[in-house]
Amino acid sequence: MVLVAFLFVAIIARLIYIQIAEGSSLRVKALDQWTRDVPVTGERGDIFDRNGVLLADTETLYTVYARPVSVTDKEYTARVLGTVLGVDSEALYAKLTSKVSEITVSKKVTKAEMNALIDSGIEGVYYAQNLDRKYIYGDFLTQILGFTNIDGVGQSGVEAYYDKYLKGTDGYILTETDLVGRELDGNVTRYIAGSKGNNVYLTVDYAIQSFVESAVNNAYLKHNATAASCVVMNAKTGEILAMAQRPSYDLNNLPRDDIELLFSAGKSTLVSNVYEPGSTFKVLTAAMGLDKGLVNTGYNLYCPGYRIVDGQRIKCWRTIGHGSETFTEGVQNSCNCLFMDIALKLGTENFYDGLEVFGITEKTGIDMSGEASGLTITESAVKTVDLARMGFGQAIAVTPIELLTAAASVVNGGKLMTPYILDKIVDNDGKVLVQNYPIVKRNTISSETSALMREILETVVSEGGGKNAQVPGFRIGGKTGTAQKYANGVIAQGMYVSTFLGFMPADDPEYILLFIVDEPKGGAYYGSVVAAPYAGEIFSKIVSYKGMQPSSYVEKEKFRMPLLEGLTLTEAVKILKQHNLYYELAGEWTEGAKVAKQLPLANSYVTEDSIILIDVG
Repeated sequence: MVLVAFLFVAIIARLIYIQIAEGSSLRVKALDQWTRDVPVTGERGDIFDRNGVLLADTETLYTVYARPVSVTDKEYTARVLGTVLGVDSEALYAKLTSKVSEITVSKKVTKAEMNALIDSGIEGVYYAQNLDRKYIYGDFLTQILGFTNIDGVGQSGVEAYYDKYLKGTDGYILTETDLVGRELDGNVTRYIAGSKGNNVYLTVDYAIQSFVESAVNNAYLKHNATAASCVVMNAKTGEILAMAQRPSYDLNNLPRDDIELLFSAGKSTLVSNVYEPGSTFKVLTAAMGLDKGLVNTGYNLYCPGYRIVDGQRIKCWRTIGHGSETFTEGVQNSCNCLFMDIALKLGTENFYDGLEVFGITEKTGIDMSGEASGLTITESAVKTVDLARMGFGQAIAVTPIELLTAAASVVNGGKLMTPYILDKIVDNDGKVLVQNYPIVKRNTISSETSALMREILETVVSEGGGKNAQVPGFRIGGKTGTAQKYANGVIAQGMYVSTFLGFMPADDPEYILLFIVDEPKGGAYYGSVVAAPYAGEIFSKIVSYKGMQPSSYVEKEKFRMPLLEGLTLTEAVKILKQHNLYYELAGEWTEGAKVAKQLPLANSYVTEDSIILIDVG
């Protein structure tokens, strides 16, 4: 009796355990055995620009399945599926007559094709609803938006970074079946609805993005460049307003068969790549020198075309020198000697402290995957000659977004902002789940130094090398840059990165951009000639789009460019001065050297104050 009682208690305990402890999981297993479930993919959230312009949404497609045990007329079914869906009918018939429980007939089936299958009356065929990501403008914002895989999971860009908000919740269609998967008579089909993901709004402005896409594409093609890119940011808040690059591809036609291209052209080089910035970096060196009180607008120097540092002769870009010049003129002339002087006056410790304050040694924190940070020589290993070169943008590497963010702080009053691409995330009931706001990391320079830098950089565009970025009637500031590239540790001849860093309005900057043309070909390579005109084009379209009123406007008279080729440099400069034209030299100047090439070409239309590129061979 004790043994019987013990067994009785044990059985009761086991039943309680099964019913209570394992009841939930066993019911799920039972439901899985009694039913066949077909997934209904939850719709992915949409992506919009800051003004509500739709950039990415989803298209409803279907995946068609067949259960051979439920197909009554296999030959007819195979023929219908083959005709409607464009699949091999014979191969499909072989599968329908096999012993497999279920086959996938076709994916990405359209609604029209689904209706044709339903109207045919075939049996044993089922479907699952899928959602195909669609990018409204194709090759547009490619690197920012990114893409999803075939299962709708974000793989790059915003799609990956904010995937947990964008992805929807899947639903199911449940059908009661017997042990071999045949639908039961009188079964009740249950539909468990999924839910759509949240909608993402970016800081990007569709109109400004279209201006930038056009300019980048034109620069890439015209100069037969290896690459071209541009980023536009709100200088006061850090909001990314536009970001484009070439080469690129259509997000609706991904090169999935070329993985290297898929990821190399799909990542944002403006965020993930570093480069030697050249003269655009001089903006930071100048700001450091002014803020430390080591130089001022009354500072005078003499540029013979070089400086001797640690026994090495470091050339100014203008090998014949700039002669005597003031600090402001040195910035306008982009004189390497001036910036070597400032860096050496600062010293290694102060210079590196400045790099840290400007964020050059850290990531900006932009909400995009794959961000890199600047590369510098270890401070303890820096030689005097290294410091001199860093002063004018050599021997140091930065990411474009790093440089742009640092430069924005130079002109916005001294505030280093965190750049960001997301404006807000909104659920399907209109509730704001996430809202981004401007974040000030720290102050970089004083507001007084910032105001002075704005004035000086405005003269670079009005009087110096940035003239080609001018927009008549509007105040624009900026700095050109032309950096040599390296290959196998040495300077690669004829390979340059041409850049322009600009902002507007110069007295109270709202828009700041960085335009980069990598390895332009065809003779022209100075940033003032290759990059600045496209920045001016973008600014011109922005002022028109925003309805900004000009502070002044003077229509400049156009005239035909005189022929300089074949003349000595002295003769050519004399003619240029007569027409109030400025020039930049390419090649090594020697006494008696003659002009081999000029840009713009002879008889092209130019205006006063235009910059002419002279190649002396």
